[in-house]
Amino acid sequence: MASPDVDLLDELSEYSGLDSFNQNALEKELKLCGELGADVEKLKALKFNALQLAEIRKGITDKIDYKKYMDPKYAWTEMEELRLEMTQGIDMSKYRDEGFDFLQMSQIRQGLAAGIDVSQYAKKEYLAVQMRELRHGLLAKPPVPIIFFQDPAFDCMQMREIRKGLEAGIDISGYASVDIPYMKMRAVRESAEDGLFFDTKQIDRYNASVLDQMHKAFLDGIDVSRYIKDRFDADQLEEIRISLKEGLPIDDYITRDMRGDAIKEIRIGLENGVDVARYADVSYGWMQMFEMRIGLEHQIDIAPYSKPLYHADQMREIRLGIEEGLDISKFSTMMYTAKDMRRIREQMLSGVYKAVEDEDGTEKTVFDRTAGTKDSKVLLDSMMANRDLYLSFASDNLLCYLKLPLRSDGLEYTEDVVLAFLFKCNVRKGVDKPGIANMISNLNHSEKYLVAAGKEAVDGHDGYYEYFFDTNKGKEPEILADGTADLTNFDSLVQVHVGDKIALYHKATKGVNGFNVLGEVKQAKNGKEIPILKGEGFMILNDRVTYVAKWTGALTMHDGNIKIEKILVMPEVKITDKKINYDGVVYIKGDVHSGSEIIASSDVIIGGHMESSEITSGGDVVIKGGATCPIRGGITAKGNVSAKFFEGVTVVGKDISANFFINCKLTAKGFIRTYGRAGTLYGGTCHSIYGIEVASIGNKTGAKTIVNLGVDSALLTEYSAIKKTISREEEDYRTLAKERDRLQEIGAVDRQVMQWKVKINAAVGMKESKLKELRKKQFYYEEEIKKGGNAQAVITEVAYAGTVFVIDGLVLRLDSDRKTYDKMIFRSDAKKENILVI
Repeated sequence: MASPDVDLLDELSEYSGLDSFNQNALEKELKLCGELGADVEKLKALKFNALQLAEIRKGITDKIDYKKYMDPKYAWTEMEELRLEMTQGIDMSKYRDEGFDFLQMSQIRQGLAAGIDVSQYAKKEYLAVQMRELRHGLLAKPPVPIIFFQDPAFDCMQMREIRKGLEAGIDISGYASVDIPYMKMRAVRESAEDGLFFDTKQIDRYNASVLDQMHKAFLDGIDVSRYIKDRFDADQLEEIRISLKEGLPIDDYITRDMRGDAIKEIRIGLENGVDVARYADVSYGWMQMFEMRIGLEHQIDIAPYSKPLYHADQMREIRLGIEEGLDISKFSTMMYTAKDMRRIREQMLSGVYKAVEDEDGTEKTVFDRTAGTKDSKVLLDSMMANRDLYLSFASDNLLCYLKLPLRSDGLEYTEDVVLAFLFKCNVRKGVDKPGIANMISNLNHSEKYLVAAGKEAVDGHDGYYEYFFDTNKGKEPEILADGTADLTNFDSLVQVHVGDKIALYHKATKGVNGFNVLGEVKQAKNGKEIPILKGEGFMILNDRVTYVAKWTGALTMHDGNIKIEKILVMPEVKITDKKINYDGVVYIKGDVHSGSEIIASSDVIIGGHMESSEITSGGDVVIKGGATCPIRGGITAKGNVSAKFFEGVTVVGKDISANFFINCKLTAKGFIRTYGRAGTLYGGTCHSIYGIEVASIGNKTGAKTIVNLGVDSALLTEYSAIKKTISREEEDYRTLAKERDRLQEIGAVDRQVMQWKVKINAAVGMKESKLKELRKKQFYYEEEIKKGGNAQAVITEVAYAGTVFVIDGLVLRLDSDRKTYDKMIFRSDAKKENILVI
């Protein structure tokens, strides 16, 4: 029998690539409808989408008269409503005849199905979303008195806040008024639930955002009363509250007339250890502050653009120019717009701008020293007429050679003639006068002499960090001669003590310009400064280059961010020990004995063996001696999980790796890998979104091993649920937008209509925000589906009989052993119809 995971995946999805998701769903629904006896050709001709077909299929399965809604003009949500009415045996004809729309009908039907008195809300003056809140109130355990929010003048969100307040058992009289916006209601309700009660004066005086900040300050144990008294707005309070919570000296730099965004730039600067005094000035806007803060973080001199008259986009171009080592004086004048600055900066980067100057910045004049000699003039004119015979250049004009052939006219070369010739040929820099004098004295007419040489530009070095810890520690295990991996040093644990130096920044150096013999400057590139280190648990000393630990703990470095977390070190863990629940890194030097439980917000590192215990980690888990869970236990981690071996263990993580896995249940959001040529995975089940890489899969005894690759059923289910939720929310949005448009046509009739307009507009805005968030989630799921589309199993030794591969919902059972001398790959074909073995 296939595992439940295999059955569910096979039922829910036979596709993994997002591009084919909708088409495959459509084809699958057509196939399922056909298997139930529907006319597939007719369904194709009517051009139903997959969701509509799903409702037709469900109608056939439920044995109802699905043909009543088998019309493509019906949205799938309308089809669903008609299907549910028939399935539940509820006659909605009365309400349909009264003109309720299908969204209202849905709320009435759900109420009837639940056995509540729908007459209390089955009224045309209620929108469907208002009906829903009244229905929820009647269904609450115990039911709440909906009379407090039964007035149609309340919008659905106001109704929800009153209902939730009643359900929480708080006094709603202070905010249950149609004149109080739902956001303010929510702030008052949530504060009351947490023990902070606002009086009527405060509710009237402050808006929802300020009340929300007062609530958050209360939860944080922060006193913001004086800022409230000074009438700081919510955006300002947000940044002040966070700063006070983090212990930042924000009061030293802010003023009442700074916007919240400006205070945020100061806060971030303090968090990152930059000199915020350089830009904490009300004369700067927040975008200007941003450019100065980024400059300080990138460790450049911001003085050239720290002028309030510069616009932020001009500051950005100057900052980028400094970071790129350019001569910003070419474009930093305020006469240039940001667009002009960018054009000049990009031209300088591409090498369009060139300068001709002497070493000291001036062009040196060489006088014609042959003016008084007739023979010299004749010789010079002759040389100029045949300059290519005399002069040659090399190395991009860095070197200039001169050959002086024997003349038949008897004229003799002189130092003055040679110098004048070079000048007229534009050879202006690096002329070797002593060498020329020596050449004239010992002239060989067949030899070519080097008479001028330029200088190569020397680029500056970029800034770099010198780290005082092993940045490569724990990256890869050591593979032993027998093909297994030694995890003795395989961990990310670097212990530091308070005051330890962890990094030293070496500043960038400036380049030295060169020149060629024609006097053209060879522009050198200045080294670039790189951003300051970011993270937690360390600080920058006053020299702005030395980084030291603020406390003793474990140091980790991911994507350039350093984090020093508190660490709990124990010799071992026994069943007699209390459950370990630690905010930081847990390091067990020895074994974790059976029956133990460890919960850590960060990494868990076990130097010995783990047996039948539960581990939950907010980071990585490394078990150097391996793990066995014959009775109970498992590992759940947000990061990677590694061990010498796993036997009978349930493991959930990102990438999961070991020497061998025996009878385990593995769930990886990334890859599953074994180490070396002896790496084995047999027995149990494993699921990996991206794929597996093992030496051997299964074993000689034919132990059943199920390998499930690609997007899992849970992800597809969540993705489908998100799409359905978006569809429902879009229906609600269209209903609200229709009402909004109707009110716009009516115009300002009276105060009541104006108030209703405000409520509808607020509801539309809220719905738009919710749809935006839902679409973000949809994008995330779509990206995961794309990543899982290329899942494959890479086997480098042997795949034994008894192994079952499930890839993109397709099943391949191995009936015989398959060996390889290099590697073999199991993956689905491009059309997701078969599993290929390559």
